[in-house]
Amino acid sequence: MSILGYPFGWIMWAIYQVVNNYGIALILFTVFFRLILFPLSIKQQKSSAKMQVFQPKIEEIQKKYANNKEKQQEELMKLYESHGYNPMGGCLPSIIQLVLLFGVIYVVYDPLTHILRLPSETITALTDIVTAQLGNQGVYNQLAVISAIQNPDQIGWFSSISSDIISQIQNFDYTLFGIYLGSIPTWNSLLVIIPILSGLTSFLTSFISMKMTPGMNQQSGMMKGMMYGMPLFSLFIAFSVPVGVAVYWIAGNLLAIVQTVVLNKFYSPARYKAEYEEQVRKVEEQKKAEREERRKRNGGKKLPEEIEEEKEAAAEAKRRAPATPDAEKAAEAYMTSKE
Repeated sequence: MSILGYPFGWIMWAIYQVVNNYGIALILFTVFFRLILFPLSIKQQKSSAKMQVFQPKIEEIQKKYANNKEKQQEELMKLYESHGYNPMGGCLPSIIQLVLLFGVIYVVYDPLTHILRLPSETITALTDIVTAQLGNQGVYNQLAVISAIQNPDQIGWFSSISSDIISQIQNFDYTLFGIYLGSIPTWNSLLVIIPILSGLTSFLTSFISMKMTPGMNQQSGMMKGMMYGMPLFSLFIAFSVPVGVAVYWIAGNLLAIVQTVVLNKFYSPARYKAEYEEQVRKVEEQKKAEREERRKRNGGKKLPEEIEEEKEAAAEAKRRAPATPDAEKAAEAYMTSKE
């Protein structure tokens, strides 16, 4: 988090120097982060569309060779190689986005480090005071420090800290449109709208993504569970952390919705799917034509791989059928008809 956080931290610091407001800097930084990830999102969109094309073929092979894992893997590798398909291709963008997200969290939750640029020993002394008074706040320790120092009832906790440091933190504009981002929302305050918006935008993000991604709205179980579970989790957590955290989530959710709409308009999964289906069709037609040409050169006789495929099909049919004389005769009749 530290290695990734410091480069992003300088960007957040530069934005704050221009706008001189943490809330606006946070939103602009979120926009910047989404723009960085946009090429990876396009790649993931393409990979998802390609998976829609190959999944039926993969399932067909898995079903056909359900009891022969070695043959199953062999056939899957042939499928991947013949069409240049990498089933892990969609994982890399997700992994990169997840790794970068840790750096972003480090920046957003540590403004004393990345915006005010206080020495690490000073930050440790400040967070120790907050921990002694409120308990360990985890990743929100620095936000809790700012909130406490800007609170007239809690400023007395920091009598051992230099007045210059206290003044610097007191003058830190930790607001957004007049909302103090260090406040903890409660059900009986106007700030209740922030957690509600956090949960609502989280739900809309999942709902729109599922509706616009082919096949996802057919998913059940885990996907639908996440669509309802994550917003509730976001709503619950937003009542126990500073408002600034929920604002960051809301901004990220709204930008994710915009990104989903843009991706589906200009980088349509349906279009990619049609392109991949056409590519697969051309490859299969070419393979069929090559086999026909080889068969002609072989005097019209079956090719060795065709004989092998028929033997495998007969063996598979025999294996699946009940072990009866009639089943064995049926398998022999099948091979005779092919010969």
